[in-house]
Amino acid sequence: MEFNAPSSSRWLLALLGASLLSLSGCQSHTPEQAAALAAAQLQQKDEKFVTTFQTILRGYALAANEQELTGVMNMILTVDAQSHVVDCSAQRGTLLPNEGQNNLRQAKLAKLVTELCWTTLFPEVSPKVFADAKDTQKIIAPMVFTPLIGLSEEQQQLQKKRIDLYRQIRFFREQLFVGHDPQSIGVASFHFIADAQGKVSECMVNLNQSPYRSQGFKVDSALQQRLVTQCKRLDLRQMPGFANYPQGLPQGYVEVDYSPWMNGAKQL
Repeated sequence: MEFNAPSSSRWLLALLGASLLSLSGCQSHTPEQAAALAAAQLQQKDEKFVTTFQTILRGYALAANEQELTGVMNMILTVDAQSHVVDCSAQRGTLLPNEGQNNLRQAKLAKLVTELCWTTLFPEVSPKVFADAKDTQKIIAPMVFTPLIGLSEEQQQLQKKRIDLYRQIRFFREQLFVGHDPQSIGVASFHFIADAQGKVSECMVNLNQSPYRSQGFKVDSALQQRLVTQCKRLDLRQMPGFANYPQGLPQGYVEVDYSPWMNGAKQL
C-alpha cells in the first residue's frame, strides 16, 4: 500500500534524511573488512535508497498521524543481513527546538514512530554494507512533524481520506495479524462485502510481493486461507469509517503489509 504525499514542507511530515550506521560493539572487523564496510556504507547512501525510504515513510506518517501530533523524533531501526527488522525505537530529535512539547505528546509521538518502524516495509539494504551474515546495521531517520496549516479544502479532504484509509489498515492488521507472525514478506489485499450489521458475506484475499521487498515473498496458502476465514468473521461495525455506509458496504478494499517482524511493536 502506498500513500502519495506532496512534497510541500507545510505538510505534516518533513523527513530530513536517513543514514546507515554500524552498531558499535557488535563485532570487531579487520582493517580490510572495515575499509570494505565503509565503502559499502557510502554506496548505500545513494539517492535512490534514501529517496525511496523517505517517500515510503513520509506517506505512511501522513496517514497514521490522525491526532496531528507535532514535534521532532528520530526513528531508529536495526536490520540484520537479510534486511529483517530486529529492533525499533524512537528518540526525541534535536534538529529543531522541542520547546512546548509536553511529555505526554512526546510519548504519543514516540509510540507512533515506533509503530511505523515495525509495520512499514522499507527497501532492502544492500548486502554489501554487512561485514558477514551476523552483522547488523542501524538506520536513523530524523522525522519532523509540523502542523497542517494553510491547506485548501481539497487538500484537507485528501488528508482525511489518507487518515481514514490508514485507520482501516490498522483495524485489519490488529484483527487478523496480531498474535500470528507471518513467515514471509508481502502485501495482503482484502476485497470484501458486508451488510448493514457489519457481517462479512464475501472476502477474497490475495497475497502479493511488495514492490520494495520482493525477495522475501513466498506463496503461503495456509496464511491465505486463515485470512479468508478470519476476515469472514469480522464485525465491521468496529471498523473505522463503516458508519458511513448505513446500508452496508458493497465493495470494500484494504491492503496490509505483512512481515515476520510486524508484531514486534506488541512485544515492547
